[in-house]
Amino acid sequence: PSHLYSFSFAPNPEWPRTFSGQEHIRAYLEHVADVFGLRPHLRFDSEVKMMTWDTERLHWRIETSAGFLTADVVVSATGPLSDPKIPSVPGIETFTGKVFHSARWDHDYDLRGKRVAMIGTGASAIQIVPAIQPDVARLTLFQRTPPWVMPRVDRAITGAERWLHRQLPFTAQARRGLLWGIRELQVQAFTKRPNELGLVERLAKRNLGRAVKDPELRRKLTPDYRIGCKRILLSNTYYPALTRPNVDVVASGLERIEGSTVIAADGTRAEVDAIVFGTGFHVTDMPIAERVVGADGRTLAQAWETGMKSLRGATAAGFPNWMTIIGPNTGLGNSSMILMIES
Repeated sequence: PSHLYSFSFAPNPEWPRTFSGQEHIRAYLEHVADVFGLRPHLRFDSEVKMMTWDTERLHWRIETSAGFLTADVVVSATGPLSDPKIPSVPGIETFTGKVFHSARWDHDYDLRGKRVAMIGTGASAIQIVPAIQPDVARLTLFQRTPPWVMPRVDRAITGAERWLHRQLPFTAQARRGLLWGIRELQVQAFTKRPNELGLVERLAKRNLGRAVKDPELRRKLTPDYRIGCKRILLSNTYYPALTRPNVDVVASGLERIEGSTVIAADGTRAEVDAIVFGTGFHVTDMPIAERVVGADGRTLAQAWETGMKSLRGATAAGFPNWMTIIGPNTGLGNSSMILMIES
C-alpha cells in the first residue's frame, strides 16, 4: 500500500491511490531527496569498480569510474534486486528476435502486433502480462511454478482524505502505522503457525475460480503448495489477462531455443518475435560482493560463498566500517522495502 512506501520522518499526504504506481513512488523519493538537500552530495555516472580496506590507514580506498577516493565508512545501497538474472538457455544465441529482462526493459522496441514469450510468473510477470496483453498479437507465458494471487484492494484516495492528511499530518502517520500493524500480524502465520493461512488460501482459490472459468486453465494456475511458501502476489488483472484468446499458458519452464522457436520442458513449442525474462535477480550472489575486499584480503563474495552472514542484516565480520542496506535476512513479502531501509 502507498503509505508504506514512505519514510516515517517524511509522510506523504498526496498519494493518489491506495496502491499508487511506479511514477508516484519515484516522485516521492525524488521529492525527499530535494527536501532534505541531498542532490548536491550525489555523484551520478560513477560506477564503483572496487573498494578495499586499508589495514594501515584504517579507511576504505574506493576505485570508481570517475576516479579514486577514500572513506572512513562505506554504506552499500546497491540493493539485491538490481542485477537481473537471465537463465542459461541452450540455443538463446540462435534467437533471431528481441530479448530483454523485465528490469532492463527496451522501451525503443514496440511490442504491438508481436508474438511474445513471457518467461516467469513472479511479481514482475503479474504486472507485465496485463500491461502488454491487449497490444501483442500472441502472448505465451512459460510457467514453471504458479503463484498464489490475491485481489488487490485498490481505489483512488479521495480529495477529502488528502486534505485531512495535509491539515492533520498525524492522520497520515496513523494510517501508515495501521497498515504496518495489519501486515505484521501475518508474520506469525508465515513463520510459526502456517495452518492459520488456510482461510487465506481458500480466498485465493475463490479469487482464481471467479476469474478463470476454464477448468484446464484453472488447473494449470492452481499451486500445489501451501500459500505463504512463496511470495503472495496481489493483482486484479493478471488472471483476466490469461483468459484472453491471444494468451497461451504453458505449465512448464523454458528448456531451449531453436531460432525463432521457444521450446518448453514438456515439449510445447511456440514461434515468437520477442522474449521477456521475468526471472529474478542475483540475490545471494550479488555482483557488488565481488568488489568489496576486507581486512584479510578476501572479497565479500568469498566470505559469503558458504552462505550470507551478517549482524542484523547490516554488517559483516572482517569488513570494518562497511555496512549494507537490505542485507541478508531483511527481505520480506508483507510490507515495503522503504520501511525496511529506514529500519
